[in-house]
Amino acid sequence: MLEQLSGIWANFLNLFDSIPEDNIAITVYILGTLIILRCWYSIAKRLPSPVGGITWIIVFAIIATPTISEGPNSAIAPAFFGLLFGVLTKDSPLIWSNAALITFVIGIGLVVGFFWSKYKANKKSVQEPTATKNISPL
Repeated sequence: MLEQLSGIWANFLNLFDSIPEDNIAITVYILGTLIILRCWYSIAKRLPSPVGGITWIIVFAIIATPTISEGPNSAIAPAFFGLLFGVLTKDSPLIWSNAALITFVIGIGLVVGFFWSKYKANKKSVQEPTATKNISPL
């Protein structure tokens, strides 16, 4: 029985040998980011309205902002790892460039969130007077 399982496991691992490493790494990074953001969304929706959205944008920026570091695996690394690497190596340009990227993504997210909240409030105010006309005073 154990020999059959080891044979099945070897065949299963041979499947991964045929897929390039870069594709596996990118797939794991994207799926991991989506899982983390979905989990954080379930937490953030229980927070007050602006705080939940802002924390979701910050988590998104930390996890999904690409880095500008050099190296073989830096193309798929988040900017947060580049920021940590810069802090550990005391490389100021690396620290500031990755922090600027994260801050830029947070800023863009906050601007988009602001306009989205204005759109939702305007949409709600346009629909609300028609709904109140059908309500009886008694």
